[in-house]
Parts: sequence; structure tokens; C-alpha cells
Amino acid sequence: MFGISKSQNSWVYFDSKCSKAEDFFKASVCKEFIDQFKSDGIPIIGQSKWLNAVCISNKFINRAKSYSFVSQIISMGQYDHQNNSIHENYNYGQSDWQLDMINLTNYHKQGNTGKDITIALFDGGFWKVDSLPIFDSLWSNNQIIATKDFVSNGSMKFDQSTHGMQVLALAGINYPDSMMGAAPKANFVLARTENTSSETHLEELNWVNAFEWADSIGVDIIHSSLGYSLFDTLQGDYTYKDMDGKSTIITIAAQMAVDRGIFVTNSAGNSGNKPWYYITAPCDGKDVLCVGAVDSFRQITSFSSRGPSSDGRIKPEVCAMGRKNTIPDSKGILITGSGTSFSGPLIAGMVACLKSKHSEQPNYQIFNAIIESCHQYETPDFEYGYGIPDVLIADSILNSLPSASVKKTSKLDATVSPNPTSNTLQIRTEPQSIYYLTNNHGKLIKNGKLSNWINFIDVYDLIEGIYYLEIKNGNKNITKKIIIN
Repeated sequence: MFGISKSQNSWVYFDSKCSKAEDFFKASVCKEFIDQFKSDGIPIIGQSKWLNAVCISNKFINRAKSYSFVSQIISMGQYDHQNNSIHENYNYGQSDWQLDMINLTNYHKQGNTGKDITIALFDGGFWKVDSLPIFDSLWSNNQIIATKDFVSNGSMKFDQSTHGMQVLALAGINYPDSMMGAAPKANFVLARTENTSSETHLEELNWVNAFEWADSIGVDIIHSSLGYSLFDTLQGDYTYKDMDGKSTIITIAAQMAVDRGIFVTNSAGNSGNKPWYYITAPCDGKDVLCVGAVDSFRQITSFSSRGPSSDGRIKPEVCAMGRKNTIPDSKGILITGSGTSFSGPLIAGMVACLKSKHSEQPNYQIFNAIIESCHQYETPDFEYGYGIPDVLIADSILNSLPSASVKKTSKLDATVSPNPTSNTLQIRTEPQSIYYLTNNHGKLIKNGKLSNWINFIDVYDLIEGIYYLEIKNGNKNITKKIIIN
């Protein structure tokens, strides 16, 4: 069921950046490297500042290997987007209960509506958001502050997919007497990352670029009601084993967004009653708040994707109403629809309301308060996770905490994989770190600089055994046990 096929494109990682003065994550991929590729007839499909890599067709791999500045070439990950929502064309409905379930209507009455918080939405399009009257308040109040189409690499046309339009409505619409979003005073950034008419590996690049763009303009929250697991015949699939929080490029990028101070929420997926069954990437991210769906009776829906992550962590973490939610159709008429696509933006809006009031608290405190407010916090499972959160309880928890603007630690954050390995170690850590690889007797075997966020060390020439990898950056350090087999 989960067969693997070879990708048609690959990431080519460079060993450094030309710019030494800028923040690594803001500095562009080295133009000289790209120009050398182009002069040698290697077309660049796309590039990523965070990865310090470019995307090329596999037919140019052998040519790219000859350059001294190429660190590693890895086949682009395979994926599918699971954005299918289940539309039910019933009569006009109200949005009260989908907000009441997590106590947002009462929180709004206290003046907590997401003001001064910016939410980025990644989706397949935002159909007629620029012209439907139900979105007038967002435009008149200048709450839509930026848009970009990463599929066409141009300006947003608002002529693709009702899916993102409905997600935006649930997150922040203010349509008096008809529908209210979860964070009606929040600002929004809209990014089209999905080409809904086809399934290509390049949508992975769109996601990474959208994360970088959102980071560059200072968003507070990124939400996507999309997920990645299976896709078209002969394209290759992810496997459940890949849902381990560290394997897919999209999950890695989502985790980096968290590390750079952005709160990331994502819908769990609609595969609970399908062969895939499990959550999809990037919901497997350790610090990505994964959202499942319940019905109006607070019962888990059959379609809500289940956990755990493949390494055994509780996923999804929370649930919200995702069955028969009030949403607009393509003409702006209110109908009902179902899917974790519609529970996710409710939680993203709730996060915005909490962040607006508790701006002094770091994201991990807000994340933990939401978890602790859930109805089955003491007895989590792999259907509901910790359960349905209550924003008033989360608020009370945050009120009891001392102010803390940053999480201080002397431990360096680093991920090393695969481990065990026999060929190459991939190391993700703070750029410009130093590494020391010693054997089990303390003898130094290799050392050097880790210039990038993602780095590669060849170990194919080492004998089998246990090694220790120490990584240092300033006064922070970490040591990892490495097994070479």
C-alpha cells in the first residue's frame, strides 16, 4: 500500500552561504553558486534560504556532483495533500456552537479577539475573498496585510479553490448576525501553496518558500488545513514511519518556523476512515499543534485522522468542531461542511486570541496551557489527543504564570539522523556551530564547522562502533551518542 517510487527532482545542498554578515535564515542562497549551475546548463527549478539548497531535475545530478561547493544531493520527498473537506449543502446555519465548544464566544466578550496578531494561512487558493461581501470587514479594517501565490510565483488572483476561503472565514470573518470567525480582529497573510489541479513534488518547495516568506514579514501564527501522505500513482508515497517528526521536509520546515518564534497549527487530516488512517505531515512535528475533529456532540468523527506519531507521541494534541460547521460557499451563502480543515482554523484563531492577551508569554507556555485546558488532559488517547480545549481555562493557567519573554537554556538544540548509520550523518542545528566526533575511547576522529542549518558529515570510512558527537555554539553545547554500523 505504501510503495516508494523515485522522485523526478532533488535538493542540492550547498556547503555555505556567500553572505557572512546577515542572519543565516535571511541570507539568500549564494548567487555565485546558482550562476555557475546556470552557466553549465543546469536549470534551477527553485531554491530555499533555510535549507541553503536549490531544486534541480534528476537528469542533472551527475553534473551537479562535480562542484566543490555542493554538500549533498537528496531526492525530493514524496507527498500528497489531504485537503479534502466533506461538504454538506444544508440550509443556512449559525456559527455559535463551533466557537462555544471551546468557549471562544465568552472570551470574545472579554475583549480577546486576536487584535495585533498576524495569522498566515497556507492553502490551495482563496476564491473571491477580494470580492465577496462577507469579507468586506477584513478589507475595510486592513486586516489582510499580504498575499502571495507560490504556485504561479506571482500576485494572488483570488480565482482558485474555495477551500482556503472557507478556512479564512472560520479563522477570522466578521459577518454580523450570520458568522463570526475565531479571531475576528486578527490580521491575515494569505499564501497559495497548493496546485489543486495536479500533484507534483514542487508543492513541497512552495511550502518551504512560504514558511520563509511568512517568517520574513513577521507573522505570529502559521496555520494550514493541508497534510501530506499519499499521492498519485507512480509518484511515490510517504509511509507511516515517516510521520516521526523529523523525516519530511515540510515537517522540518514547520519545526524551524516554531524555533524562529512562530506558533504552527495544522489540521490532522481526514483519513481516520481510510486505509492511511494516521495523521499527515507536518502534524507529526514535535511542536506543531495538531488538530482533530469532533461533532457537535463532542464525539470524535470517523474521518478525523488518528495518532500516534510513528515514534509514539500523542497526536493529534487537541480537537475542535469539524462536522457540519458553518462555512460560506462559492457565492458567499452560508452552508455547512465537515473536515479537520474546518476544526483547525478554529484552534488557530483561539491561539491568536490567547497570544493577543498574553503577549509576554512565549509560545511554548501558550501551547502547554492549551493542552492543560483540554477535557481529557489526564487521560489522553490517539483519537482526541488531550481532548477539546477550553480557552477560559487556558487563559487562567497563563494568568498564573510569571512573565517570561524568552525560554532560556544553555543546551544547544540539534537533531542527528539517521542514527545508526553507515554512510552520512545529517545534522540540524544553529548555523556556525562547531562539531567534534570522538570514538568510544575519547580519540578525536573528525571535527569541523557546521555552517548551515542542515549539514552533512560522511562517516562511511569509519569502522563500526559507538561514537560521540559534541556540537558547540557559543556557550551552548550538546553531545549525541552515534552508532556506526
